[in-house]
Amino acid sequence: GDLLSVVINSGSSEGPTDDYRIKPDITGNGTGLFSTYESSDDAYNTISGTSLASPNVMGSLLLLQQHYSNLNGRFMRSATLKGLALHTADDVSGSGGLVGPDAVYGWGLMNSKRAAETITNQGLESIIKELEISQGETLTFTVTSDGVNPLLASISWTDLPGQVSSGANDTTPVLVNDLDVLVSNETESFSPWMLTGVASNTKGDNIVDPFERVDIDQASGNYIITVSH
Repeated sequence: GDLLSVVINSGSSEGPTDDYRIKPDITGNGTGLFSTYESSDDAYNTISGTSLASPNVMGSLLLLQQHYSNLNGRFMRSATLKGLALHTADDVSGSGGLVGPDAVYGWGLMNSKRAAETITNQGLESIIKELEISQGETLTFTVTSDGVNPLLASISWTDLPGQVSSGANDTTPVLVNDLDVLVSNETESFSPWMLTGVASNTKGDNIVDPFERVDIDQASGNYIITVSH
């Protein structure tokens, strides 16, 4: 169904990182969950915290891997799985967050149903590709939007470890491999989201995140997706 509201738990960790990477990545239900408990081997209890939100998200990710394997005979790469979850998350701007990603909810509330449908509808309403790109290389894809649903284009990759900074609030980017995604049609170009501060975002050249997403509302017609390294 439609997302009506999300209330962030007061004990939730908030981002961003010093270089304004989008952290946390995603929000998961972790308040008032009925689950296993520590008092005995067969105990259950209603509890809250990241100890609930994290396995909630992880269990959903494992189910998505199983669904993908059932259809394709193999599992997704870790970056693909992460990208799928962030690509299909519910934006929580109606519940006090920013439109787009922010440092409280990340990319929004995980929507496992939409993620599973994205896997199911490959080649019909969605495309999932696992490719390699060399430095200086460019990949292009042409897609057609139906004029009804928003057009979303994401890239996700596992980056090498960056340089560790010993200073406080150092905004120097630590991204090693800076990939970029840009979507364009005959009249304009559309850039990915990025944070500009603790409580602000914009769209532009993201040089800090190993996941980028372009959102185009009311998209219609042909678009070219360009991925560059």
